[in-house]
Amino acid sequence: MAPSFFDDYQDVPNVETGPAFDAADDRTLRMASRPVDKALLDQLVRYQETFLSHVEADASPEAMAGAAKAALETSGLDVKAAEWGSAVLRAFGGRRWTVQRLRSKLTELESRSGPEVDEVKKRVQDELVKQERETDALGRRYGVETVALLREREAELVALHTRLTKVLSRG
Repeated sequence: MAPSFFDDYQDVPNVETGPAFDAADDRTLRMASRPVDKALLDQLVRYQETFLSHVEADASPEAMAGAAKAALETSGLDVKAAEWGSAVLRAFGGRRWTVQRLRSKLTELESRSGPEVDEVKKRVQDELVKQERETDALGRRYGVETVALLREREAELVALHTRLTKVLSRG
């Protein structure tokens, strides 16, 4: 036996290492996750819209506390569901915001040429592929059906994500 329980992990079957290591974590987190259906997504959007309507003009700590309370009341969510759901929307919104920015950059680069531009285009295209793969990987963590539902409302969710990021990054 190894000196520590964790020292002989290589001998355990089905242990993932390398790039697939995150997949094992995602599957574990998926077991603790709950699916997002249309009704829950509507509540989460209502929560974020209410929160933002209170704090976009005044992002003081007092305003944020009041906004969180109002958002919970308006959405009908409890604190745990609101926090968990907000984490799902942040993960999805952040990935998709990045994809939008990369696509904009690629469109901008299409009108230019040259070896340096071609190199940048290649890096942007590679990053786009990576971000799409990472978006799909959210299905391992939150459920494929959840990600499909989020994709249906991508424009709305990215807009909320952008507004929320703007408010929370003030300071």
